[in-house]
Amino acid sequence: MSNTKDKKLKKNKSSLGSKVIPFKTKTLKQLKVETNQDIFDKMDVFSKELIQAFRDKTNREGIDRDISLYLFHYRLMQEMMFKMSYPAFKYYTRSVSKQLLDQHKEYMSSLDEWTTDSDGMDDFGRRKEADKSKTLN
Repeated sequence: MSNTKDKKLKKNKSSLGSKVIPFKTKTLKQLKVETNQDIFDKMDVFSKELIQAFRDKTNREGIDRDISLYLFHYRLMQEMMFKMSYPAFKYYTRSVSKQLLDQHKEYMSSLDEWTTDSDGMDDFGRRKEADKSKTLN
């Protein structure tokens, strides 16, 4: 008799446990409101990961890097052209080109090879003429 009572009690406890809603506290991370800057940063990180995955795939497959980057750029620009309005497409393509040129100038000026004249050559690989005012005579 006690054996059947124990089974009924266990059954009631298990059915009671399944009906109880667990108490869950909200952490600060769950309450955080995402701003536009947060979303922009997440998309920037995602795009960097996408480029890294594309680079890894190109290296693994042994494909010419220039052609594969051209194909990637072509498909990206094609998608932008189809999905964006013309003024937005024009604005973004011009602003990206301008940013790339500005950053390229900064990058090239930061390199010592471009700012110093260590080999005595001009920009086209020709030897510079000796300065005649610095001769021994």
